[in-house]
Amino acid sequence: MTDPSEYIAQHLRNFSASSSDHPASGVLNPYALLLPIVLFVVLVCIAAFEDRWAMFRLAPPMSFRRRLFVWWSCAWRQFLASIPLAVIGGVAFLYLVHRLAVPLGHLSGNMLQHATGMFTAMLSLVVTAMPLIVAPLICTMLSLPVYGYMVRKGLASHALAVPARFGLWRATRLGVTTLAWSGVGTLFIADLTATLPHRVAEGLRLLFFVVWGMYIVLPRQIRRAERLRQVLSAK
Repeated sequence: MTDPSEYIAQHLRNFSASSSDHPASGVLNPYALLLPIVLFVVLVCIAAFEDRWAMFRLAPPMSFRRRLFVWWSCAWRQFLASIPLAVIGGVAFLYLVHRLAVPLGHLSGNMLQHATGMFTAMLSLVVTAMPLIVAPLICTMLSLPVYGYMVRKGLASHALAVPARFGLWRATRLGVTTLAWSGVGTLFIADLTATLPHRVAEGLRLLFFVVWGMYIVLPRQIRRAERLRQVLSAK
């Protein structure tokens, strides 16, 4: 394997073959929900340690209309910020494939030839897919402070309490809160709607994502911003 385009094409063929071998059964797989449920429980435990039972409570309470507007102010800023991040991730992936396709292909082939067990075979697969792992990781690391800054601007536009000084570390912490709770919700919603017809699934995903953002993600964002502001004020 000497051509990066062949490297990509081979992975696409493998993906298509694996997808055709496992057609959708139309029945919800409870094991698919295990990961988002476990992650949600972990996040709830962390949030409960900080805020006890008020982890999703807003003080003062917000009306549905105001909550929707605040969520949207944060969401559209995050969406716009994600566009250049996606471009960066795509460029990083193409660069990694161009530079590493040949050596990774040779290394993976050598590992498979000398494989003595399942672990070596799995490690070979990880080595082959390294560009697919590294590029999203780069994009995710860059997105954490960017999302934090965008959320702060969204909250500040509605006169909510935010830190006056907002450095890289505070932005990253707010970004981690945003990405963690949003990511768990995305996984959970995707698994719940995976067996539904496409049009129905798309509509329900959008509805559930908005509700999750308004009543799960937004309270955690506001509480994180408030906690960061309190820490800054105490100094």
